[in-house]
Amino acid sequence: MKSQNIVKTQQEIDKRINALAEQINHDYKDLSLDLVCLLNGASMFCSDLIRKLTIPVKIHQIGFSSYPNGSKSGEVRITLDITQPLENCHVLMLEGVIVSGRTPHYIYEYLKLRKPSSIEICAFGKKPDVLAVDLPIKYAAFEFGSEVIVGYGMGDQEKSLPYIINRS
Repeated sequence: MKSQNIVKTQQEIDKRINALAEQINHDYKDLSLDLVCLLNGASMFCSDLIRKLTIPVKIHQIGFSSYPNGSKSGEVRITLDITQPLENCHVLMLEGVIVSGRTPHYIYEYLKLRKPSSIEICAFGKKPDVLAVDLPIKYAAFEFGSEVIVGYGMGDQEKSLPYIINRS
């Protein structure tokens, strides 16, 4: 890859994850946290963030795929569900990059049905210029524009890159 394609270096990513973990550790001090990782885009982010947290954490994963006409509504088909109850738990939903927000909004509402004490969203990145729904994103490592970004667990062949590149 050409260096001019790099949008976020591995060092920039590490620095932001450290800062997010510090904030989350502070916000959930004296509490335990149930992390819900949205597969597959948030997997690498989730792994790195968990290593930085000092509070008690349970890890859950939720898998999904879009219905053929679900992109406009955000409706998804759950392919891997959480097997433990979330009632009265403090839940932090982890997402990769939030673009329109429709799919994470659907999953957020789905998780709220499980009656957690609290539920917040933490994203590796968000694209505020194309966000199409009102989504309460409490934590975000980065903001991106309209570029197509890949790497750090996102994209196809570029998933294993430890940094983010612009594929536009």
